[in-house]
Order: sequence, then structure tokens, then C-alpha cells
Amino acid sequence: MSGCASFDTPKGKYVDGTHLVQGKGKKSDIKLEVKVDGGNIVSIKTLSHKETESLFLNAERLLPQILKNNGHEGIDAVSGATFSSNGILKAVNDVPRADGSKPTFEPVGAGKKAGEKEFNLKWSIQPQLGVVKGEYFYEEARFRQGHMGSMLVVVDSNNKSDVLLAEFNESGRPNYYTRLYQDVPKRMSEYNFSMGEKKGTAWVQSSLTMEKLMMEQDKLTFELNPDFDPALKNKLTEPNRLKYLGLDVVAGASNSIEQSMVPLTAKINDRIQSKGSDELFYQLAEKIKDDKGRWTGVTAMLRIVVNKNTGKISYAHYDEIFADDKKQIRDPSLKGFYRQSKYQSIFYSEPSRIGFNVMMDALGEHLKHGGSLFEITDLPATGDTGSYSQTGFTKRSDAWDNYLDLATKLYREMRADGVIAKHANAPQ
Repeated sequence: MSGCASFDTPKGKYVDGTHLVQGKGKKSDIKLEVKVDGGNIVSIKTLSHKETESLFLNAERLLPQILKNNGHEGIDAVSGATFSSNGILKAVNDVPRADGSKPTFEPVGAGKKAGEKEFNLKWSIQPQLGVVKGEYFYEEARFRQGHMGSMLVVVDSNNKSDVLLAEFNESGRPNYYTRLYQDVPKRMSEYNFSMGEKKGTAWVQSSLTMEKLMMEQDKLTFELNPDFDPALKNKLTEPNRLKYLGLDVVAGASNSIEQSMVPLTAKINDRIQSKGSDELFYQLAEKIKDDKGRWTGVTAMLRIVVNKNTGKISYAHYDEIFADDKKQIRDPSLKGFYRQSKYQSIFYSEPSRIGFNVMMDALGEHLKHGGSLFEITDLPATGDTGSYSQTGFTKRSDAWDNYLDLATKLYREMRADGVIAKHANAPQ
């Protein structure tokens, strides 16, 4: 595929001549021949590749754009062929420049589809980095046509009035009118984007507002509003539109807050004030780095709940959470999952060929029934187990290595505190 560069492109940008360059695709190095005349790219030809042919043909649609642009800058990947696209763009980035510079190549994601709207709502679902530990409280109950609300509260073991963590989540009811969101947790899934596009606000924004209030003010209970008028519920300028005093939540999830989050938190507050908790909560979150020490745009988080009396694990959950901004996610194929987690996302596909949620649910059951944090070889995708067509598994999931790293650090923290029984094969 070749053509002439347009007259408005930068002059003298590249070194004249025929250049053989290559960039890593998904399955292979993509090798190109790039001819430069007068500092401008005048032709590009694919010499070899071992990518999936249909996907690479789509990615080759970038070549006329590169010619017209006299370079790869500002060009998005082709949707569905992001790895091959980035291989081509990376190769062009390696064409020698007239000024001797060689800019660092940054992978790109697919451009917006025709008719796709810009999404401007902002919120953060990033976990607190480092260790969080304290007394653990949890309540869940169905409300309003069958949605499942859940509330997690962690307080300082030495000061029960100090709220260290407050987190609300909700799963769509089993008979939800949109099948896609039936029994799906809302906090870190695509639900917020779907709702935001329709109503101008995301469900999670209300939850985050309330959680911030609870942690900053160490406040878990709210008085009923004697002037509450249901007719004014959706009128944001009215002071008595909410059932509880002292609340001013973002529109869009006031039912969830009033009917689920606040009542569940009130139950937890009663437990804190009366009998306390028999369980301790430990959480560790760290940014996953690449081999050059750069953040990949994914944060690993491990939560473990230990019974005070037995030293055994009663609950465990591992997740990997994508950055709030797609620009922070280095892998172009993952940029679309910003502000979501691997566990809660509907569309995320784990490369091991099994659902990330299936893997981590199995881990939770393994630990709850007395299994070691470090003996996980019987869990899904912890090893290479044959061909996909025969078994459904293809290779070990990288998530297990990230999990084991956090498990080692959190285990040492818990052992130092004397709260957990010894686990088999624990690192020294």
C-alpha cells in the first residue's frame, strides 16, 4: 500500500532512504518497509507478520493515515485489532528522524466508533494504597424489587468511632429488565457508564459521596427528615427531598442510599456499639508495575477477613482494578475498562480462557474451607492445562502471580500481629 504524502505535512521529518522497521504485534513482530523522500514518508509496505490475517488486514487500514499524516502521531488503533495496530505504529515510530531524536512509543487504544458519544462524568474507584486493617463489619439485604445491597465497614480496633473504610455495593435484581445487569455488581462494572449516558449521573457517584461523608465525619447513622415529601424527591433544589437529614447525595441513586445503604449501616452501627466483631479485616492494594518500573494502569487488591478466635480465614477476595483514566492504562486492549475491575466487569475477558470472577470465587472458597494462601495449584488457570478446544484452559493467569505477591506481604503483616494461623508453604 503506497501513496504520496500531502503537501501540508512537516518537511524534513525523517531521514531519506528505505528503512526496514518492526514492531511487536499480538503474535509476532510486524516488519515494514518504509520509504522516505524529502523527509516525508512516501510508501509503506508490509514485509512479514504472523498475526491473525483478518485482524491484520483491518490494522493495515492505518497505512494511508500514516502516509497522509507523515507519521503515526495522533492516530488511534483500529477497533478489534489494537495489538496489530500498535505493532504497525511502533514500527513507524522507529523510522530514523532527521533531528536524531527517537520518541518513546506509547501504545494507543481504538478510536471512538461512528456516533459514539463522549463520556464526561468523573469519579474514582481506586482503592486506598497500602494496608488497611481493623474490626470488620458487613451486612447485606435485598430491597426495592429485589436488588441486593451490601455494606462493608471497618473501624479502628483501638477506637471504634474511627471509620477507616466504608464501602457500599449493589447487585441488580435477578429479574432486572436489562438481562445484561441481572445479578451484576454496580460499583466497578459497566453499569455506571450505561446509567450515566441515560441519566447524566452514575450510580457509584452517590455511593462515593456517602462513603466520604462517613469516613471523614466518622458518622454511621442519620436521623429521619420530618419534612420529607416523596413528591419532591427528584427536585434537587428542595431541602426536604431526602428521607434522612444531613444527606445531599448525587441524583441517580437516592433510592439505593435511603433504602439500602443507610439502613444497613445503621445495623452495623448497632453491632459496633453492642457486641463488636469477632473478625479482623486486612486489605493490601498496590499498583502493578511493568518490567521498567512503570505503572501499568492496573492496581491489585487483596482483602482477607480472619476470625479472631480461630485464626482462620472467613472471607477472602482478590481483584485487579483499572485506572480512572484510560490514558493511564498502558495495554491498549484494556483501555476500555477504565474505572472498572476485572472481577466486576461484564465484558473483560481473562486471557487464561476462564472468567476472572470464576478464578477468584474459587480462591475465596478454597481459603474459607481451610486451604493455604499459597497452595493454589488446584485452582482454575494456575497452570497450563492443555488446549482450549479440549479443556477450556490455555495457560496460567498472570493474576495468580500478582495475588501471591500480595498474599505474601499481607500474610506477614497478619502473622506479625498474631491474628492468623500458620499456612502451609508460606514464604519465609
